[in-house]
Amino acid sequence: KRLLNTTVITAHSHLDTTSYTMTLKKASLNGPNRARVKQVGGGGSSENGDNSLSVTLRVRALESHQSLLQQSQLQQHTNLQQDLGDACLMSSKGAASQALLKMHAEAESSSSIANVSGDKQKNCCPLLIHFHDVPVFLLRVMCSADLHLPEAADDEEEEDVIYLNKVQRFNHKVCEDTLMKVTYCSNKSYEELSFVGIEVRGKWDGSTTSACSSKSAYDDDSISEPVMQCIDSADIARNLHNHTFNSVLTVNEMVVISVSSTTCTLTLVCRVSGVILDHAAAAERVQQPETSASNAAMEDPFRGRVGINTQFCVSVSDGANSVICIENGRCLPEGKLPDDVIHVTTSDMEWFPVRRPLLAPCINLTRYVQHGRGKYKNEPCPVLTDEERSPDAPTDDGCPHCKLPIDCCIFDRVLIFLISVMYPHERDTFQPYPDEINCLAEAAEFLGLQALSDLCSSKVSSFDTRVRKDRYIRFSEIEKRNNEQNELLIILDGMVLDITRWLEQHPGGPSIIPTQALNIECSVFFEMYHVSRQSFLYLKSFYIGELDPDDVKTLKSSGEGVSASPAFLKSLRSFTEWRVKVNNSAAMEVHKSF
Repeated sequence: KRLLNTTVITAHSHLDTTSYTMTLKKASLNGPNRARVKQVGGGGSSENGDNSLSVTLRVRALESHQSLLQQSQLQQHTNLQQDLGDACLMSSKGAASQALLKMHAEAESSSSIANVSGDKQKNCCPLLIHFHDVPVFLLRVMCSADLHLPEAADDEEEEDVIYLNKVQRFNHKVCEDTLMKVTYCSNKSYEELSFVGIEVRGKWDGSTTSACSSKSAYDDDSISEPVMQCIDSADIARNLHNHTFNSVLTVNEMVVISVSSTTCTLTLVCRVSGVILDHAAAAERVQQPETSASNAAMEDPFRGRVGINTQFCVSVSDGANSVICIENGRCLPEGKLPDDVIHVTTSDMEWFPVRRPLLAPCINLTRYVQHGRGKYKNEPCPVLTDEERSPDAPTDDGCPHCKLPIDCCIFDRVLIFLISVMYPHERDTFQPYPDEINCLAEAAEFLGLQALSDLCSSKVSSFDTRVRKDRYIRFSEIEKRNNEQNELLIILDGMVLDITRWLEQHPGGPSIIPTQALNIECSVFFEMYHVSRQSFLYLKSFYIGELDPDDVKTLKSSGEGVSASPAFLKSLRSFTEWRVKVNNSAAMEVHKSF
């Protein structure tokens, strides 16, 4: 569901026995919570692209592998985690592992990286994988052969093994000793990060001498209070840079490092709170808004590669101030909006900065889109009063302001529609939800957005021309249209609904309605599957008329003869007061000459 307000989610994990609070911002076109289709990377092209390969590997705990190496008296690898940094370890002798390595070698040989040659090129193209179908986080992989490690004894039978530490298993939501599908993803599209925001808190390890815990981590009153530890942000940033160099970091990803303070060694849990891409590349994107959907939409970057010039901005996480003090800490620098922005304030006083090319199809906004050009060249910049303008909108950048009688949710959907139309190769075709078609049609009429008006009209015709008002609909006609004409008409409390064109978009799938609700009174199923009354709001979009009263009396409600509850029917009828009243005399079939 769309998050209309800031939502605070508290998560408990084995990384820290205290609560870790994460704030999710309101979903919008510019936010990291927007579901991305066809493009899930931070660069501008598909993450998997054409170099996609999925294999199955068994997940093992890195800690157990390290203990086996220590038992083998391989003293040079007693600190395996330090050698790996934030990378995971993969066995290099299995068939699946060899397939990944071959794919990576081919990708490296075909890629060209400017000003990089020799051994450095290998370091600039790490092997990256992701778990699950959606790459929430990316994982850098190192092979046992790269570290000159022998294969452990537990790999003799299970060759395709990947070793993850606790933090990696937590980030990627995988369990030890399970078979998981991993997908190779090239990092050619990941731009270098200029700044990475880091929120730091201490990790409670259960010892009575640890200074890294917060007060809420103590269950025993006999344990003494921890001593405040002061750490220089430069030490944390240096450690993070060494730990994550050449990896791809994503917002909300966790990294655990160890840093020495004046009295002890601290284990810190670091969360990536935000990223800023390379300034030079960002400036180039601002000058070329038409190059990609991400640039036109000003989507916030959420992922990038840690390079030589990447800087870490370290601050203390909320709730950890009583334990850790960060000296010389700093926050991410604020970004700057492009010069071609229109500040839109919606009817509910939400602020949307939108680039002019995106609103060009809205002919009723031509005054704002063409401000400073042609006939509008000498006109003053459109502004709003303090009462009309959103309190979040800036007033000192010289960009035009516009007030729309459209709420933020509908305008958000309008922008997504515009992106899908202007960049069809990057985004999927826009499909309006049934309960928003009427609102979208009204918004399209106000904006002068003909393409959206046509789309809404194609999804549902006007009520007056669609609904049969002069006579009832007989059940025999419904059966014929369902069984012979490849249509799908359902009966709900005497209403006849035509859902033929919408069936593929049904949230419950396209098969459940034809299987359970065809040619019967389906109110009981509607009550069973639709707990929320939100579904009542789009019934008018499908309504085509009323079932004949004689058929209503004989129509069965379900295979078992179960009917909907009176309370449900009462609620349904309160939402459907727009139902037509058929005149019995007008419903008589007569000769046309009458």
